[in-house]
Amino acid sequence: MRTERPPVALAFAALCLSVTLAACGGGSKDNSATSSSSKSSSSSTTTSAVAQPDKSKLAPRNLQSKAGAANYTIADYIKDQRITETPIHQGDPGAPQVDIQFPDGWVSAGPDTPDYAYGAIVYTGPEAQGANYTPNIIAILSRLEGNVDPQQLLALAGGEMKNLPEFVPVGDGSAEVSGYPAYRIAGSYNLEGIKAASGQETVLITSNGALYILQMNATSNEEQSDALFTAMSAIDKSITITP
Repeated sequence: MRTERPPVALAFAALCLSVTLAACGGGSKDNSATSSSSKSSSSSTTTSAVAQPDKSKLAPRNLQSKAGAANYTIADYIKDQRITETPIHQGDPGAPQVDIQFPDGWVSAGPDTPDYAYGAIVYTGPEAQGANYTPNIIAILSRLEGNVDPQQLLALAGGEMKNLPEFVPVGDGSAEVSGYPAYRIAGSYNLEGIKAASGQETVLITSNGALYILQMNATSNEEQSDALFTAMSAIDKSITITP
């Protein structure tokens, strides 16, 4: 994951699919998404993702397209089609709202939330103490305007992760998240010398005549992959998207 980057055109996201969860020791379900708020870290409390502008301290992985990358990405498509992308933050008028319940052991990233993100949560469980990487789940929500083909977005959604260094897929496929079409992919890759586990989900949301793209990104080191995908499974069960 990398230090900073604008919204979806540099593409970010997250979630795992049932085959991934099985491989990582978790359960499975069709829904999943995002959120973050200092309201509570309990899985019994509903929360909403809140971005913290100008205080980006998390280091999300770099999914920017590089010259000669093997796979065409959503970022490439947005650029080539000259699509206008507008980042959305919690509470923006007219935009959809994404809500989850915090999984056990996860809290809001608070001031560490990247300023471009819709929300972020980090893991504080026992495995995280003294670890070389803090598991995190970051969500980005953007409005897309212009010559946008929703099916093409979903078809290209896996390209970013497939371009990661030494990426090894665990599984991918289409899904439905809170009633909206989605694409999921998960696997492992080389994160600056660390074997990282990662899941990504891209969700297309139609709201008030506009198209929005929600991308969620979950990343941990290999040792904490079970905690990561268990959290994603919990999010999967609690997410609601209100257009």
